[in-house]
Amino acid sequence: MSLHYEWTLSLRLRPDAPASFLDELRFHLGLVEQLPKDPELEIDWPCMVTELDDALPGGGVRSLTAQQPYSNRSVSFGLFVRAFVVDDAMYELISVVPAWLARWSLTQGWIGQAREELSLHPWLNLYVQNGHAYAAEPGGSVEPLDETAPPFTLRQTSGNA
Repeated sequence: MSLHYEWTLSLRLRPDAPASFLDELRFHLGLVEQLPKDPELEIDWPCMVTELDDALPGGGVRSLTAQQPYSNRSVSFGLFVRAFVVDDAMYELISVVPAWLARWSLTQGWIGQAREELSLHPWLNLYVQNGHAYAAEPGGSVEPLDETAPPFTLRQTSGNA
């Protein structure tokens, strides 16, 4: 029997995120049926979608919403995902999706968490800083998810450009 995880992501994307990235993101959110040509991720299924019969209280949620908080600023997109993921898929997703999103993240700092289905507490917290993704167990040090990332230095989360 597999473990299941609740995976929650919440971040704003930069206004200059390319259309090809947004098209692929829409596929992974299950908002379109066709994977675009030349995808960046090597995942060919809508990885941020929860099955209809999952046991996640309240069900899964996925949202990609255009936002323009000030009329003198460009439109950006807000992304929110809450999905129920089996353990094998969770480990694959953690290794690639946060780094893929980080390159276009306007949010700096905490962007989400993963929690084992029967636990009250997160198993892993996810962070972004200057286009790089990081992760930390609660109370642990924040470590990069790829070897090219500099040390994590942020002390608070922001969504300002």
